[in-house]
Amino acid sequence: MSNFEEGFKLLEEKFGNGKDNVIALATIACEPDANGISRPVVRGVDAYYEDGVFYVSTHGRSNKMMQIAKNPVVSVAS
Repeated sequence: MSNFEEGFKLLEEKFGNGKDNVIALATIACEPDANGISRPVVRGVDAYYEDGVFYVSTHGRSNKMMQIAKNPVVSVAS
């Protein structure tokens, strides 16, 4: 089994099988801070994991959605 396949197996074991999960979702703020530096924004979200995808329910105009629209690179942690 490759490292990639092993990683997906671990994700499925930890988050799959219909479990309700709270994960940390990190995005990058749309506007830089006072020093001109883009800063990370981390928040806990309720997520459902299936087939390699985390599904999160949120308002389409929430800060996290605007941040993801501007920069789709995100990070998750448990």
